[in-house]
Amino acid sequence: MIPKLAIHHLTLLSALEDTGSMTTAAARLGITQSAASHRLREAERRIGLPLVRRMETGFELTQEGERLKRLGEGFLAELFRLEQELEASARDARVLVRLGQATYSRYHWFPAFLDYLETEDPRLSVDLSGRATAHPLASLLEGSVDVSLVSGRQPALTPFHSVRLGSYPIVAVLSKDHPLAAEPVVNSLNMGDERFFVYPLTAEAGLDWITFLGAPTKPFRRLTHMPTPEAVIDLVRANFGVALFSKWAIAPELADGTLVARPISEEGVSLDLWCVRRASDPADAPSARLIAALSSWCSTTDTALETLAFESRDAR
Repeated sequence: MIPKLAIHHLTLLSALEDTGSMTTAAARLGITQSAASHRLREAERRIGLPLVRRMETGFELTQEGERLKRLGEGFLAELFRLEQELEASARDARVLVRLGQATYSRYHWFPAFLDYLETEDPRLSVDLSGRATAHPLASLLEGSVDVSLVSGRQPALTPFHSVRLGSYPIVAVLSKDHPLAAEPVVNSLNMGDERFFVYPLTAEAGLDWITFLGAPTKPFRRLTHMPTPEAVIDLVRANFGVALFSKWAIAPELADGTLVARPISEEGVSLDLWCVRRASDPADAPSARLIAALSSWCSTTDTALETLAFESRDAR
C-alpha cells in the first residue's frame, strides 16, 4: 500500500498552517514560491479535494487539509524520534528518551536520578519535554514525548502501558506564618473564609481534584482558580491562602521552611504515580528502559522524587 501523499506534501501543509503565507512557507522549507504552489496543486490533484482556501490575509487549511496536517505532524515527530535513535545506535552513542511530567514543572529530583541512570543504564540520554506537563497522554500519542509521569488512576486506555512508581501524600500547603499552620489537619472543615487556590492537574479530560479526591465534605467558601501550580506556590508562600499539592512537588519549599504541609485528613490521602509509555513501543525500547530505571530508583526509597539533588551536588 503506497500513500498518494508524500512527506514533502505534509510538511507544506504544516508550514502553511503556521505561516498563512505561501511565500513564507516556501522560505521556511527552503524552496521557491513556485515550487510550493506546484507542490500544493499536486497534493490536491492526488487527493481530489481542496486542502487550502485563500483568505484576505493569506491561506487557511480546509477541514481536510487540517486533518492531513495533524496526521503529518504526528508522523513526522515519530519519524524524527526514530531517526535520532538509529543515528545514535550507528554511532554507538547514547539513545535519547524524552521525558514529560504531568501537572508540575518541578525537577529538583532530576539531577539525582541522572546520577543513578549513569550507573544503571549509561547509554540512555534523557531530555525533558514541557508539553507533557499539560498534555501527558496526548503528547505520548503524538510522539512529542516518550515517557510521561502521571498521578492518580492508572491510565487504562489500550494505547498506553504504565508502571506504578509509588504512592505520594497529598497535603494542604500553607506559609509558615499562616494561622492554620498550627492545626494538625487542614481541610474544608476548618478552612472557614480562607482562600483556597486550585490549579489544573492536566488538560486531559476528567483529570481534576474532585475526580481524584472526591468532593469536600464542606464546600470551600473562597475558591480561586490559578493557571499553574507554580503560581499557586508563590501566592501561598506569600500567605495569600492554602492549596493542595503532592508532597514531593513542594520539597524545596518544605526544606527551606517557607512552606509547611499538613495532612488533609487524620488518615492521610495519597495518589499513585505512574510511568506511562506507548503500548506500541517494544519491550526493550528506550522508553521501556527508562521506566525500568525510574522504577528501580524509586524502589530504593519512599521519597525519591523529594530528593533535593541540587543540595546533594553542592555538598560533594
